[in-house]
Amino acid sequence: VYAAYFEWLFPFTSSFDITVAGRYDKYSDYGGDFSPKIAARWQPLDNLTFRASYGEGFRAPQLDILTQKLTFSAEPVSDPISCVNSGAPSTCSIQVDTFSIANPDLTSEQSKQYSIGVVYDPTDWLDVSLDYYNIEIEDSISAYTAQDIVDCTRDPATYGACPAGLGATLRPDGSLDEITSGFANRGVLKTSGADFRLNTDFDLGGMGKLRNNLMVSYIRNFEVSDITGRLIEQTDLGGAPDLRINLANTWEYGDFSVGFNTNFIGSNGAYGGYATNDVQFSYKTPWNARVSIGATNVGDRYPELIPYDGRPWNFYLYDAYGRTTYFRYVQTF
Repeated sequence: VYAAYFEWLFPFTSSFDITVAGRYDKYSDYGGDFSPKIAARWQPLDNLTFRASYGEGFRAPQLDILTQKLTFSAEPVSDPISCVNSGAPSTCSIQVDTFSIANPDLTSEQSKQYSIGVVYDPTDWLDVSLDYYNIEIEDSISAYTAQDIVDCTRDPATYGACPAGLGATLRPDGSLDEITSGFANRGVLKTSGADFRLNTDFDLGGMGKLRNNLMVSYIRNFEVSDITGRLIEQTDLGGAPDLRINLANTWEYGDFSVGFNTNFIGSNGAYGGYATNDVQFSYKTPWNARVSIGATNVGDRYPELIPYDGRPWNFYLYDAYGRTTYFRYVQTF
């Protein structure tokens, strides 16, 4: 991999500047891509800053996808024609010889994103920021499963044509014989939302210091195209909650500190809101070490057992470890 980049700062005034940047990456097994970016900052007041940026990016195909060896498996699929021809109900599940191949014709994913935000520091103990973002990804690299191949073979008008090199062969009676699956460029991902941050830093005098950090992430939309190119909203479908909140609180008193965090994942699909709390006690020793003891998920909260992606719960969002205690020793030299 070879790369070259540049960055120029244009300070038009002490309160307004623009940054222009770009990067070119060259891959020996794939090709090259250029990623430009432009950002602006305007600070009309000492404690008020507006910012905005626009950029383009890419994600190159992984080496193993481009060069993987032919692999074989017997994949279960749903195909009414094959079921009926074998004397089974049309709703049966059958196993079909499936060959997974490399796709040397893959191109990179291309993305465009812009953001606009504001940072405000009204006092020496409070600062807040709010940012809006919009991201669009085209030609996303996705796996075409055996079922995807069956769908696009049986009904290309509904499911779209199968990518070049991928497909299914049929027997004379129309039953499935073999399936060739793999990766291809397909679809679009569009998402937008807002991130809010609030920090406080209180000096309590003889009672120590109290720091609080609140972070709120809101997803306005998260659309992913299906095999036909139709955009499907994913928020509140069980895998993409539209709201996440994290509140971190730390009280320091001399060499001692206590931390208490709250983590919240908003409701999505059949899942209700999910909140956990973490706690930690720390002590800074005279020999320049820090000793900590704490627990994550002190309430021993477990996710709802609603099946998702072949598992008893959505493991992408929630863990099932329950309460976890720990001891940490850090020595600084």
